[in-house]
Amino acid sequence: MAKIMRQTLREQVTQAIRLKLLTGQLRPGERIVEQEMAEDLGVSRGPVREALRQIEQEGLVEYTSHVGCFVKEFNARDVYEVYLLRANLEILSVKMCDGKFSEQTIAKMGQIVQRMAIIEQLEQFDEVIENDNQFHACIIEECGLKRLYTLWSSMDSGNTIVFYRGAGKNEYVVHNQEKIHRRLLWQKYGNLPTRRGPATCRLSAKH
Repeated sequence: MAKIMRQTLREQVTQAIRLKLLTGQLRPGERIVEQEMAEDLGVSRGPVREALRQIEQEGLVEYTSHVGCFVKEFNARDVYEVYLLRANLEILSVKMCDGKFSEQTIAKMGQIVQRMAIIEQLEQFDEVIENDNQFHACIIEECGLKRLYTLWSSMDSGNTIVFYRGAGKNEYVVHNQEKIHRRLLWQKYGNLPTRRGPATCRLSAKH
């Protein structure tokens, strides 16, 4: 791997470690030794420690007292729980709106889909996750319930986990995210007469 440049060091180290998690170079349950990671990336231990603490907050690694840092392990039930909770909160928001979204929200979601279209590299996977979160945040925000949004956004780290645990499917996501969400946008939320109420909720659940 190419050595890390010294500009915006912590951000580059964080991205490099995330990429190792994403591509499976760091496996669930594996211990991450700061000194070894620092040598691999050609940096001191300080930026590695800062990066791992940030990634810990995202829920991708965990520290065990007197032992060290490990890649967090997740099972199918963890992934199912995240999907279940977030999907049902989005369905609730859609019900509150009667399946009808404002032109402003539709336009904003369309802009996010356009950003999805220009992503081509696996190294841009952080942008894939951010675009997905912003797109679905539009659905939650439309109903105007602040506590609903707070509850939904509290699971952002869980959504990141779902993406990073999708081993073998990440290349597919990078190249198909725009297509999937463009179809989702106009089929579900384009204010078409046939896409309101219960029908819209069923489509949201399938996504």
